[in-house]
Amino acid sequence: MDSDSDSDTNPDSKDTDQHNWSVEAAFLAAGSRLHSNPALLIPFALAGFILAVIDTMRRHDPIPVLEYGGLEQATIHLEYAGYPTAAGQTTLPLEALVGLELPYLVWGGGLYVLSLLAVSAASVLTFTALLDGEAHFGPLRSYVGLVVGLDLGYRLLSSVEFLQNMGLLGIVPLVLILFVLVLLFPAPGLVAAGASPWTAIRRSGAVVRGERWTVLGLVLLLGICAWVLSSIPLAGTFLTGALIAPLHAAMIVSLFEYRRTGERFWAPLEP
Repeated sequence: MDSDSDSDTNPDSKDTDQHNWSVEAAFLAAGSRLHSNPALLIPFALAGFILAVIDTMRRHDPIPVLEYGGLEQATIHLEYAGYPTAAGQTTLPLEALVGLELPYLVWGGGLYVLSLLAVSAASVLTFTALLDGEAHFGPLRSYVGLVVGLDLGYRLLSSVEFLQNMGLLGIVPLVLILFVLVLLFPAPGLVAAGASPWTAIRRSGAVVRGERWTVLGLVLLLGICAWVLSSIPLAGTFLTGALIAPLHAAMIVSLFEYRRTGERFWAPLEP
C-alpha cells in the first residue's frame, strides 16, 4: 500500500528507474548524438590539428619540453585534463619559461596560450551546439578562465616531486585526485551553459550526486582511450581531438539530459 502511494505521488519515479544513467548508456547516447550530427566533430578536430602542429614546433625549437613516451612505457597513464581536449604529445613545463630571453619567452608562452584558446574555442562551440542547438562563442571568456585554472592545477600537482615518488602510498593522493575529477566532471558543461567558473565548480558536486561511480567509469574510459590514441605517432593528438574530446563533451550533456528527465536538475544557472 505504501509503495503504491509512493509511486502515485511520484509518477516519474518509474521512468527514472527505467532510464538509469550508466557508462554504457552515456557512451551510447553521446555516440548517437555525434553520429546524427557529424558537424559536432569539426571544432575539436581543428583544435587537435592545431595542437599537433604545436607539438611539431615544440620538438624543433630550443625551449625544453616533455615528450610523451608512448605505449612502450610500462605504466598506464590517464590522459584526462578535467575538460574536453586533445591530448598533446609534448608538454611545456612553465618553469622552462623562467629566465628566457624575450623572443623565446613570447614564442613559448604564445604557443601555450594558443593551445588553450584552441581547445577552449572548440569546447564552447561544441557545448553550445549541443545545449542550445546553435554554436556560438558567448561563454568563451568564462570557459577560458576554467581551462586555465584546471590546467594550472594539473601542472602544479604534476610538478610536486614527492607525489611522484611515493610508491604504493601514492594510491592515497591518486584516489583523492580521482574524486576531485569526478566532482568536477560536469563543470565545463555548466560554464558553457552560462555559469561562472566558480559557480560551476560549486554546483558540480550536486550534479553528479548519486552517479559518482558512473562518472568515475567515464573518467577512466576517456582517460585510457585518450592515452592509447595519443600514442599513435604524428596522428595521435589529432585523433584524440577529433574523437575523444567531442565524445567527452557529449557525455557531459547526456548527464544533463538525464538529470532533466528525472526532474533532478536544478533551477536556471546563475551567472
